[in-house]
Amino acid sequence: MERYWDCSLCRIEPKGKALRCRTCSGKLRGRERLLHEIALERRLRPKGAWLSLVAAGAGQMYQRRWATGVLFAILLPLAIGLVLAVWNGFSYGHLFLVGTAGFVLAVAWADARWGPTTPHPPCQDACPARVPIPDYLQLILDGDPDQGHALARTRLPLVGVIGRICPHPCETHCVRGIDGEPIAINGCKRFMADQVRARRPEAGPSKVVHLDGGALRVAVVGSGPAGLSCAYFLSVLGASVTVYEADEVLGGRLATTIPDYRLPPYILDEELAELRGRGIAFRTGAPVGPGGKAVADLLRDHDGVFLAVGAARSVALTIPGAELCIDFQEVLRASKGRAAPRLGRRVVVVGGGNAAMDVCRTALRLGAEEVHLLYRRTRDEMPARPEEVEEALREGVRFHFLADPVEVRPGSEGLEVEVRTMELGPPDESGRPRPMPVEGRNWVLAADTVVPALGQTVESPVFSDPALQGLRRERDGRIRVDPRTQRTSLERVYAGGDAVAGPSTAVEAMAQGRRAALGMYADLAREALPVMRLRDRRLRHPFPGHRETPEARIREEMPKLAGRLRKEGFREVELGFNPAAARREAGRCLQCHREL
Repeated sequence: MERYWDCSLCRIEPKGKALRCRTCSGKLRGRERLLHEIALERRLRPKGAWLSLVAAGAGQMYQRRWATGVLFAILLPLAIGLVLAVWNGFSYGHLFLVGTAGFVLAVAWADARWGPTTPHPPCQDACPARVPIPDYLQLILDGDPDQGHALARTRLPLVGVIGRICPHPCETHCVRGIDGEPIAINGCKRFMADQVRARRPEAGPSKVVHLDGGALRVAVVGSGPAGLSCAYFLSVLGASVTVYEADEVLGGRLATTIPDYRLPPYILDEELAELRGRGIAFRTGAPVGPGGKAVADLLRDHDGVFLAVGAARSVALTIPGAELCIDFQEVLRASKGRAAPRLGRRVVVVGGGNAAMDVCRTALRLGAEEVHLLYRRTRDEMPARPEEVEEALREGVRFHFLADPVEVRPGSEGLEVEVRTMELGPPDESGRPRPMPVEGRNWVLAADTVVPALGQTVESPVFSDPALQGLRRERDGRIRVDPRTQRTSLERVYAGGDAVAGPSTAVEAMAQGRRAALGMYADLAREALPVMRLRDRRLRHPFPGHRETPEARIREEMPKLAGRLRKEGFREVELGFNPAAARREAGRCLQCHREL
């Protein structure tokens, strides 16, 4: 993160003339860019809000939003002038004009405190990590994927990992998808990471710049996506970070429950090695809480603690015979070991999420001849990603919709699953149609192994630690935090990831880890924050416009491993774009956020 441009449009204009460009942080690097972001939220915005209460528009001008500031500065004297112009003794009509003046002050205060500073495209707003997607697409088109990778890394520490497993909600909001197919944003992100990785052996290990973070020391509990993200951004800020992981392997669910055909282990290992190069200390086999290191000891030895303990407990079936089932997390974990588990010839998986798709496709690779999926609603209500469902169907998984297991019992050749037929009723609290049983329509499905994949809940031994007794939690066990800073109800304790949001995506967990890192630094290292706003004016070329062609509506297809080769092992299914395909796909971006 030490080297990157703030935006793909940053260029030096020879004549010194800015063309359709806003003032930005420009060429600020690594730590300075994060400090700029913290100062914006903790000093610039609050101070501007107070100035707007004193004089409407003053806060916007302080933030160098001149047009908005002048507008508010005109509105308030206009309202006061109207009161004075019609003043002829008090009347109730004057209350409306006085209320209007008060309303202008209130709106000016709110705009200075939370108002927009730069326009964002829909894809960036849809991204949990707010990655500047059009900018790195432009950098790919310009033939500079290294800068695009560095730009994406200002928001995501593990670009190669996220480029393979992200559910890419940004693509559903892509403006290109209105009249054509949305851009393969995630495929382009992966391309940048692969290009950087391919050149890394030639360039040697990346040089790490150790910066002064005011001697801030932070303990991170858990090495999942949220913990790694928090540790990375704190290290960029110069803090000393120690990550405590109860397991013997780093990465949390990235390493234990995501199948190798989606995320090859060497990708995660290489990106973890780069984090080690930043000076982050990792301690594996080091549980925190009862039976391990006490939270009170962490708080004594560190300035702050970040809890990223995840949602480790699987949701169990509550039917007779549930004890005969196998935990889906154990199946996924064992499949990544040297001694692969034997699931038998026929495997039944219960569930409809992404975890269920992973178990189904993993069972096929472990030798199962038949894999049956039971889901109590229809395909339209499945929470799994559509592309994951398509791949499972293509690989031979048999789907049974409107089917709900009611009992698992021993059979003549293994297990028998009694299944009842369902129908959809009125919506439930989730907004989806409620599945209702159809009487007299039960049927039996034979199986060697039954694997429920119904999701996970937040549960960890660390919550039994005496130092966390005052920790405020939701009814379902999730930790309650300030959504802006990830601060918990306990002093110097922060939290993020699945322990806060429940079972969610890795990109959302990384976004929370980043917010926590900035929040912790702002709270615990206030003396290191810049007094003045960091600025570095850059001048940008104007956007020349997009030349539409019929081909631009068509999405570049991701190359994939042949179906006949998939069941032979856990080779990666998606093979990635080559440079020509990535540039064609990046060139489809409309750059809809730019001023034309």
